[in-house]
Amino acid sequence: MGRSAVWGFFGRLFPTRTLALLLAIGFIDLVSTAVLHSQGVITELNPVMRPLIERGEWLFALVKGATLLLAWQVMRRQCPANQAFVRRACLVGSGLYILIWSSWFTAASF
Repeated sequence: MGRSAVWGFFGRLFPTRTLALLLAIGFIDLVSTAVLHSQGVITELNPVMRPLIERGEWLFALVKGATLLLAWQVMRRQCPANQAFVRRACLVGSGLYILIWSSWFTAASF
């Protein structure tokens, strides 16, 4: 498989780099939260996700992963019709994700 074929495949999966960024942030959050929670290092502060992770990290990962897949599918399908909106939505979503995560992480440290 040549370089252009790989980039073509990647481009079909992620029609914008901002979509790849949003999903990468979500995946890193999913993995780090599940691993750190399983080690007893952190407590989930998200009130929606807390009951899930308290029942088990695998349930949390399944639900969070499904949410990320749904977001990816919606954005990927919307991209041909309105690529500028998808880019902005993913960029704003990435920024908010990092802001909220940082705020909760900082608040939990005190």
